[in-house]
Amino acid sequence: MDKTTRNNENKWDKLVLSDVPCGRPKVDLNPQKAREWLNKDGILGDLKGKKVLCLASGGGQQSIGFALLGADVTVTDFSSEQLKKDKVASEKFSKDIRIIKSDMRDLSMFRDNEFDIVYQPYSINYIPKTAKIFDEVARIIKIGGIYHLMFHNPFVHGTWKDGCWGGQWCKKDLWNGKGYPIWQPYKDGYKIQTSDPNWNFSDSKGNEVKVKSPQEFKHTLSTVLNGLIRRGFSLLRFDEHKGADYDGDPGTWNHYISVAPPWLYLWVKKVV
Repeated sequence: MDKTTRNNENKWDKLVLSDVPCGRPKVDLNPQKAREWLNKDGILGDLKGKKVLCLASGGGQQSIGFALLGADVTVTDFSSEQLKKDKVASEKFSKDIRIIKSDMRDLSMFRDNEFDIVYQPYSINYIPKTAKIFDEVARIIKIGGIYHLMFHNPFVHGTWKDGCWGGQWCKKDLWNGKGYPIWQPYKDGYKIQTSDPNWNFSDSKGNEVKVKSPQEFKHTLSTVLNGLIRRGFSLLRFDEHKGADYDGDPGTWNHYISVAPPWLYLWVKKVV
């Protein structure tokens, strides 16, 4: 593990200990809620008995959702604190979930063609290069298997100014009076800069919290798409996280995402 990733690991542990929203296990799930969240349109097929890897996906959220849908679930993450949440969720529902601490680029503990589905929520932007991840995913997924990847829209990555973390925690200085400036280079592996070095969020009790931000990196669309194509994947579906509140107050999160969709989602199938 390189120095930047180790620093990110430590920062993620601190974020989880500070009750960051993506580190709160989903103990209110049931199979219907899990299906509407993870497989609403059925693109992943019938999950009963499927071998699913939740990649860099600690927090007790996606893993327990797939387990409730009958999948044979493994979750990996580099944050020990995140993985503790998966244990909380598995014990809450009495579900067996294999929990493994690992850098997302090292999946050597898994066999070739082991998984039917690899599900990766927002995590790939915390490492500078995607090649090792895509190599490993292509190795461990079966022919016909589906890889779901969430990543930051590279065209707008870093357009914020205050280090906000979504929702009500964003501040209005995102807005410069005319728009949301795009100023950081469109370069794969570029270290994203923010003027505020913190994540600003509310904990589950409503307290405002500031925690040092992990380092993020930009990944261009051509790098992601061509990287997957070269490894034998074909595109099944593409989605964007976008809002409809364009008439809202400029500078608010809802207005921002109606102008600049921050996250992109891919579903790709291993065909070769």
